[in-house]
Amino acid sequence: MEPDFEKDVREFLAREPFRYRNVPDDKLSLFCTALTHDSFSNEAMDMDPPRRIESYERLEFLGDSVLEFLVCEHVYKDTSISEGPMTDYKQDKVANHMLSSRILEKGLDIDGMMRVGNGHIRGHSKSIEENMRADCFEALIAAVYLSYGMDEARRIVQAIVL
Repeated sequence: MEPDFEKDVREFLAREPFRYRNVPDDKLSLFCTALTHDSFSNEAMDMDPPRRIESYERLEFLGDSVLEFLVCEHVYKDTSISEGPMTDYKQDKVANHMLSSRILEKGLDIDGMMRVGNGHIRGHSKSIEENMRADCFEALIAAVYLSYGMDEARRIVQAIVL
């Protein structure tokens, strides 16, 4: 892994809402993966020598379910909404455009942290679409869950989504 990226990820994780310091290397690698778009992974295979760098897609799969569970748990325990509107509430909270908006509102700076391929770089800035931002957040939720457990994942979801 690249030392500069690892350093940046450590600094990212030390800030709100995470507040993780002294992250062990095995946990750090999960967070680095969670911040890696498949366009970056694909281009790494074309390097000389080719490098296998995992993207966030597998973590996103898990994080999507953890996020949905935590939103469902919240709407069940903390509201008196009936079943039909509960589904609407959940769908509203986990929709990519809504997640993307909340991430930007909370100043999470996923855009600045995400490793992307050259097709997503415009001059000196990155072109991050809302679905990429939301998917990356879901991958981060999975990394939190795997590294620190469901209570920590719940805390992050409360801080950003709910």
